[in-house]
Amino acid sequence: MYRTTGNDGTAQITDAQILDDMMKKRFDHAKNQTSDYSHLFRSKSRWELVRLTMIIVSIQFTYAAETAFVSPILLSIGLPHTLMTMIWAISPTLGFFLAPLVASVSDQLRVAWGRRRPVLLVLGISLMLGLVILPHGRTIGLWFGDEDIPPQNMSGFRWGILITTVGLIMADFSVETTNGISRTYFLDMCIKEDHPTVLTVAVMIGGIGGFIGYMLGAIDWSDTDVGEMMGSNEATVFAAVVIIVLIGTTVTLTSFREVPLELLEKDELLRPITKAAFEEEKRRQMNLTQASSIMSLESETTERAQIHRDDCNEQPLNFKTFLGNLMRLPKALRILYFTQFLSHLGYLSYCLYFTDFVGREIFYGDAMADEGSQAMKLYHEGVRFGSLGMAIFILSAAIYSMIIERVIRLLSTRSVYIGGLLLNCIGMMLIAVHKSKLMVFICCVTMGIEYATIYSLPFLLISHYHQKQSFDVVDGRCVQSRQTRGFGADISILSSMLFLAQVI
Repeated sequence: MYRTTGNDGTAQITDAQILDDMMKKRFDHAKNQTSDYSHLFRSKSRWELVRLTMIIVSIQFTYAAETAFVSPILLSIGLPHTLMTMIWAISPTLGFFLAPLVASVSDQLRVAWGRRRPVLLVLGISLMLGLVILPHGRTIGLWFGDEDIPPQNMSGFRWGILITTVGLIMADFSVETTNGISRTYFLDMCIKEDHPTVLTVAVMIGGIGGFIGYMLGAIDWSDTDVGEMMGSNEATVFAAVVIIVLIGTTVTLTSFREVPLELLEKDELLRPITKAAFEEEKRRQMNLTQASSIMSLESETTERAQIHRDDCNEQPLNFKTFLGNLMRLPKALRILYFTQFLSHLGYLSYCLYFTDFVGREIFYGDAMADEGSQAMKLYHEGVRFGSLGMAIFILSAAIYSMIIERVIRLLSTRSVYIGGLLLNCIGMMLIAVHKSKLMVFICCVTMGIEYATIYSLPFLLISHYHQKQSFDVVDGRCVQSRQTRGFGADISILSSMLFLAQVI
């Protein structure tokens, strides 16, 4: 029952009824526009959310290919390990400074196709170009005049190094920036109740995509007809990833239509329902009789639009405001960003060193031993075992993402967030103290839980902050923020913590 009876015997409308009325009015209004935007005010089916988040599959395929093949590619063009590490650091350094700027542009973009999708399209094209260039840098360098000699004999300037580096920067910067802006697009397209679901669906299908991507890289394609046609194992894998990126990006960008920013500014009924808008509507309902309130809603649309224009978090930010927001981060965001940075730092350490740790510390192998020796055999066996553990890691992340919503309902977003991080700390401490094969799997499962946590809950928290237009709580009540912040920019700054962690 939505309606209750007051002390005076008159019928009173509940918050749920007010919210339903506002949603229905927005749904009908959006449906009657020249272009149908009614999907913004209804719940999405599981299949629609999968279609919306398909771009995450292409991101995870790219990560898998980069993890497996980029370092060997850089070494094959004659780069020493030190220079290779420096080149790896170029992209995250650029991303840390430029990704939030790109996201700020997406907050302000005024084109008919929307704000997020044009940026995602440009990043997708850049990503595919980088993936095409990356495995063929040495061959392209030969066309420009490089000598065709073994890597150990190479010296001086070579076109192959420059072209391969450009390809790596394009691919790595594009995929990381896409990771943040795509989640902004997901949240823009969904009602508040669907936000936890869409984020967990993204982690789930991303985990499945990552697992398939790692398995794709484990196959020796050079002995197949496809590998012979493409010229190398690396070129075959990257060609497959380009196809996946094309499919995933196309499916996501054609899933749901965005409201152009100019129309969003003019029409209050096309904007998401903010806390300020709801409270204003609630006050109006309380001051009007039940009969007159329904009749007056239509006539007061223009007035409400003016009242809420200053409060609406859909306002575009100019560059000066964007820079000012970077310098004046609310305390809640500072804590959230720092926590995300530390989480990514731990996650990257796991990715970089885990298989080597298993080979050395659990199987007692030696990476520097003579080829064919028992120590070398044990090391390679440990690396393969560690790789199996990493496959379990990505699968556990996908499985945990399926139940994380239920866990949040039982506990709270903050409890699940902190609990997921602490659980991974316990797993890491256990494998450090008790080095065994069993602990490999336990550690990988807890890391999967952390992965699902850091790629869903922090984004959900920022969504909550913006919906409430509040970043602080005083005496148990949310304090309305007077600072105009871009939703896309705040999401991208959160994603940029990965860039900072990569550099360090």
